[in-house]
Formats: sequence, structure tokens, C-alpha cells
Amino acid sequence: MTTWKIGGPAEYIYWPPDRQTLIEAVKLAESAGIPVWIIGRGSNLLIADAGLPGLTIVTTDLQKLTWGDYKVTVEAGYSLARLAQETAERGWSGLDFARGIPGTIGGAIIMNAGAYGGEISQKLIKVKVLMERELQELPRRDLKFTYRESCLRGKGLILEAEFWFEPGDRKQLLAGMASNLAKRKAAQPLELPNAGSVFRNPPQESAGRLLEAAGWKGKGRGGAFVSEKHANFIVNTGQATAGDVLGLIQDIQEDILRKYGLDLQPEVEYLKWRG
Repeated sequence: MTTWKIGGPAEYIYWPPDRQTLIEAVKLAESAGIPVWIIGRGSNLLIADAGLPGLTIVTTDLQKLTWGDYKVTVEAGYSLARLAQETAERGWSGLDFARGIPGTIGGAIIMNAGAYGGEISQKLIKVKVLMERELQELPRRDLKFTYRESCLRGKGLILEAEFWFEPGDRKQLLAGMASNLAKRKAAQPLELPNAGSVFRNPPQESAGRLLEAAGWKGKGRGGAFVSEKHANFIVNTGQATAGDVLGLIQDIQEDILRKYGLDLQPEVEYLKWRG
């Protein structure tokens, strides 16, 4: 269920067919004292080898989308890359930077996903969320977006989002996206299971450049290795465990702190039962 293809089993797993069923499932589980975990396409997740107790809910069947006048309302399980492609096909500018990002709308908003100088928060109008068992509608300004972060992380379940766009040149948008996809394919280890960039970029610095300068390309632990293509990617060569990846992340953090005095922060979310 993750793009790393590692992690332990879910005790129970459920794909709600619509928003109302999702809300009911969350409320029922919480009322019964059952832990609830929400995931999308698993593209930015490291899940512990012990797995997740309780109920894991996968949002990928929440696919409703409504087009407006240079606006779109879309449910949380919709593919961000697909929405980027579809809006560009219409000649709408705003999400073309996101064509190669493999996550869902919900996960992308929570972590303020971005690439090539763009961030999803830039075109967001508002979200509908389930927070503290209540449905709430929050405008963009209330989400406190920063680099790869929002105030919703660990606090709210995104159900739906509304975005706005600007008129653009369809051919230029599609050509730009094709160029970015080609760059990704050339520079990133897309042929092996990975979770994208592992570390956030420090201020005025590139995490990938730091790791390469520190000699981390090709180094590993167990079945997990720092990619030879891009030093900010950790790949699963086939036999990696979540423990391998977590240990490698920690080794890198300690090394970069010792060499450069920088405290690298992971971009990936680590799910582990703490009860």
C-alpha cells in the first residue's frame, strides 16, 4: 500500500466508496476506541514493520470532481498528477508543476506538496475537513501553509478541496509538463520503489546536494540504498524493510549534522503505533 512496497500489515483495511461512508467509518471506529489511520496512494509514507493496529482507511475511491469557471472542486482521493494533466488539457494554468507528483489531493494539501517552484497551496481556495468529529470548511489562510507543511498534519481529515486557475496556453502547458516528466525520469530512480524526496531542503540549500557531497550515493543498510541517480532518494532494492529505511535515514541525519551542522528533517511521514 506504499510506493516503497514495505511496511507491516494493517489489522483491518477499508476503502470507503464515498465521503459519507468514510465519515461514518471514522466516527464508529473512534467511538469504539479503535485506532484510525488514513492513507491515500502511500507515496510519502514509511510504515513500521510491525504494521498498523486498528482500522486503516484508504481514500483512493473518493474520486468526485466538479468543474467550474476556472475552478474545480475535487475529493481527497483524486490523483494530483491526473488533476494537473486534466487542467492543463483545458488550458488552465496553476497545477502544471505537479504532473509528476504521485500522491492524492488530500495528502498533497496536508504536506503542501510542490515542485519546480510551485506549491499546491498557491491555487487552493478552501478545504472541507473532518476535525474533532465535526465537518468544517476552512479557507486557505487558516491552514498556515509553510514549506512542505500545514496545520492539518495529524489533526484533520481532508474530504474535499476547491482550487482556482488562470487562463494559459494549452500547448505550452502540456509541453512544459512533458519536459518536466522527462527531467524526472532522467534524474530520479523511478524504476525502483521509492517515496520521492526523503529530506526537506534546508534553507538556501539542497538536501540532495548535501548528501551527494557527503558521499552518500550508493550507500545503504540492508535492502535500502541511497540512489545513485539522486542522493535524496532512498530506494528499495527488493528486500528492504522499514527498519532498514529508518536506520538509513537516522545514519544520514547524524552524518550531516556532524559534517555540516545541519539538522535534516524527513519529508516522508513515518507511521508507527505509539499506544
